[in-house]
Amino acid sequence: MQVLLAAVSQIPPGAPPGRYWLEGLSPLVPSPSASRALLLADVAVILLAAAGWRHPTLAALVGLALGLLVLNLVGMLLTDFFLGLAAFHVLVGVAALGGARRLRWAGAGLLALTLALGALT
Repeated sequence: MQVLLAAVSQIPPGAPPGRYWLEGLSPLVPSPSASRALLLADVAVILLAAAGWRHPTLAALVGLALGLLVLNLVGMLLTDFFLGLAAFHVLVGVAALGGARRLRWAGAGLLALTLALGALT
């Protein structure tokens, strides 16, 4: 009974049932100001990835457009924009880890920064 009361006390009043599991992930989501900085880091990683292609300007435009599409899709799938934004930062970092040598360092840095800002803010 105490476990049930503890679980119910964590749910904000008036929250729909689909939001219950999202509240448990709130310590991992960076604050809005930190998310803005992380979006700039995401753009830097995408542009760094585009620099290795044959047509870097076209690759940058396509990469940024695909990034925006993925950000919107993840936000809609998780039904919370800021949780989707945090997941997008992690996805960009993981994708960069699979890239070339210079991209791996950027991906590792982005993942570390995302996790650190999520825990601290």
